[in-house]
Amino acid sequence: MTAAEPATKSPTAPTLDLLHADVRAGYACIATFDGPAGTSWMEVRGRRGMRPCRDRFMAAQVPTVRLWVPGRTDAPVAGAAANRDFDEGLLTIEESARPHLHPQEAGTLAAMLGVIRDAANGLRPRIPTVGSRVTERGTPSLGGWASCLPLGDLEIALRMAAA
Repeated sequence: MTAAEPATKSPTAPTLDLLHADVRAGYACIATFDGPAGTSWMEVRGRRGMRPCRDRFMAAQVPTVRLWVPGRTDAPVAGAAANRDFDEGLLTIEESARPHLHPQEAGTLAAMLGVIRDAANGLRPRIPTVGSRVTERGTPSLGGWASCLPLGDLEIALRMAAA
């Protein structure tokens, strides 16, 4: 880097293209951002986890984004998961990050969140609905209704709803 170059650069089109491709393919990544109090980072989790790890490090059922800031390493300050209100979660991440980032880095984060939003479109699994083909006679009963569900389907539905 020369003295004429800025300390931080906006993401280049190839970098954003790579981020888009990784999110679409289900890979995880970490992006770091400079700020007045230190380095903040955003983790993007995917179903395949971090490459080239074979242990599915940073894997998630759906695209998931979490923001970490200096001085708060016990838990992320904001997060978004594609099976919930993803757009609102990404907006919360952007708003939560602004006080911790230099202005150029805030622009970089906004560009990256836009790419993630676009790449995750269509990757959001349908929240399972149960009972569309179940009919009942007599008095409604939660026990009777629940007994119609295979336990595996119920477990998957609960995990997807809580992811």
